[in-house]
Amino acid sequence: MEKKILITGGSGLIGTYLKELMPSAKYVSSKDYNLLNEREVIKMFKDIKPKIVIHLAALVGGVHHNIEEPVRYFEENIIMNTLVLRESFRNKVDRFTGILSSCIYPDNLSEFPIKEDKLLEGAPHKDLFSYSYAKRCLGIQIDMYNKKYKTKYNYLIPCNLYGEYDKFDAIKGHFVGALIQKIIYAQINKKDSITLFGDGTPYRQFMHARDLAMIITEMIDKDKFYNMNIATEENYTVDKIAKIALKACGSDKMVINYDTNKPNGQLRKDIEISKFKKYFPDFKPIKLEDGIKNIYNKKIKN
Repeated sequence: MEKKILITGGSGLIGTYLKELMPSAKYVSSKDYNLLNEREVIKMFKDIKPKIVIHLAALVGGVHHNIEEPVRYFEENIIMNTLVLRESFRNKVDRFTGILSSCIYPDNLSEFPIKEDKLLEGAPHKDLFSYSYAKRCLGIQIDMYNKKYKTKYNYLIPCNLYGEYDKFDAIKGHFVGALIQKIIYAQINKKDSITLFGDGTPYRQFMHARDLAMIITEMIDKDKFYNMNIATEENYTVDKIAKIALKACGSDKMVINYDTNKPNGQLRKDIEISKFKKYFPDFKPIKLEDGIKNIYNKKIKN
């Protein structure tokens, strides 16, 4: 008998790709259940009776929005994570996978890329402090359940994600989605430049969300669950990423301006992926330029 799979955050960036790969799973969003409400979380588990839970639901946004709403980013994520994890345990779920983020790693590290065992060696970067700590706490909660109750729960720590189902919002969106939106706006309005926050020097790894969805699907299919970093080997400065995006969108002559009054965010947070490569040796990620070009072409057609 096939085990019932519950995907929280089912209408989000990763969840939408998972629907294409695992259509038989049960996908829930805030329209179905309020994961900040304990009674609704209890009802969700009673209704669905899952044996595998992939917890994607989170309050997410760009650096600017995180700085504006630190209490909300911390509290809502802590509450959601705690309630879903607790009810997974109470309902005897076989497997629970939490999705964290590379922003949870300490900001004071001097050796890169960052290995998984460096997680608790310092505080995360101040610009994503509340969100980062909430995500870090989920990893600690999972470890504590495994230690106390011998559960088989795990977490994945992906690098920055992007995809066609992201928020294309210059303020609230993630970097690549916001960047594509700025380029399209400049093209429509016949502008010869775009403006980005910071100075363009921070390094970032980006993975297409469909790639992460494929990894999650394979883990479930093979019943192989690990705590590990997940990323591509493409690690570029923000300036380089912007130039890649401009080329992919057919505007490589467009000028990039930087608003240095706005924050850079963490200067480096590239993660080490030897463990990931060991378990997924044949994995071939979508190249950043190809991914951006595909998203751009679809948005232009729409």
